[in-house]
Amino acid sequence: MPVSLFHGDNTVELEAAVAAVRRSFAGPDAAPLDGSTVPLPDLAEACLTAGLFDPDRLVLVRDLHERIKARGGDGEEIERLLGSVPPTTTLILISPGMPADHRLVAMVRAVGGKVQGFTTPRKGELARWIMARGEAHGATVDRDAAEALAEMIGSNTQLLDVELEKLATYAGREKRVTGTMVEEMVGVVTQDSIFALVDAIADGNRGLALRLLRAQLATGSNPTEVAVYLIRMLARQMRILLRLRLGQQAGRPLPQILSDLGVRSYHRDRYVRQARRLSEARLRGSFDLLAGLEHDLKSSRSDPATGLDLLVSDLCS
Repeated sequence: MPVSLFHGDNTVELEAAVAAVRRSFAGPDAAPLDGSTVPLPDLAEACLTAGLFDPDRLVLVRDLHERIKARGGDGEEIERLLGSVPPTTTLILISPGMPADHRLVAMVRAVGGKVQGFTTPRKGELARWIMARGEAHGATVDRDAAEALAEMIGSNTQLLDVELEKLATYAGREKRVTGTMVEEMVGVVTQDSIFALVDAIADGNRGLALRLLRAQLATGSNPTEVAVYLIRMLARQMRILLRLRLGQQAGRPLPQILSDLGVRSYHRDRYVRQARRLSEARLRGSFDLLAGLEHDLKSSRSDPATGLDLLVSDLCS
């Protein structure tokens, strides 16, 4: 099948698929082109040229979809070009930012080409995706480690892949990534700093909580990313504390609650103490505040410093 179209927002798997195809060709026999600017006669010539070391040739074209409009544009010429690709040429069209219903999809299918979409996994599928992606780095990711990564980082597959590569290296010869490793290694925010922050919030110490948050902001090059990560870490902490508190109210044995939550032995006393100090209403109310700020940061309605300042005021009250 000489023509394939790779698209979708899961750029990690998309680029891995491109790399897998590229490994089948010698370096000189792979021609990368910018589809948004390359003259179409040059693209046609690249498709018709035989490989240097092998008659088969690979042509990689990024963002060709930008040239195709609903009406007009270069659509008709591109359609003719796709239909004339010789069997000795493998043409891969790479369009991560393209809508799934773009006209290029129908054009590729019309010439018998293959269309493959790479979508970011949904929230319920994310832990399974992380475990599978860990295998690509030669590591086995424990279920609790995958769930912790999903909760801390969310569905940013590029950032998840970076962290998985780092964790696989840290795991060493055993190549097993555990929940403890995730807590120790992932991101710029440590578990101890989150405990200190929640202690300040429980005490209503706005000044200390704000200093701790701003100190964390200063550790990263992108304040918004650090702020979002802090929000998720805080939400995770509050969720554990709420489940711990509800379990105790239901009369369940404390060791069983902690075991079910996957709380490490060296953190148990701190979790129990914080769950005792923060009321159920205060813990439940924190989720709306945290989710609201994350939404405002992602939609550029708030800057990190101001948003965290207001968040601390609300959480400490």
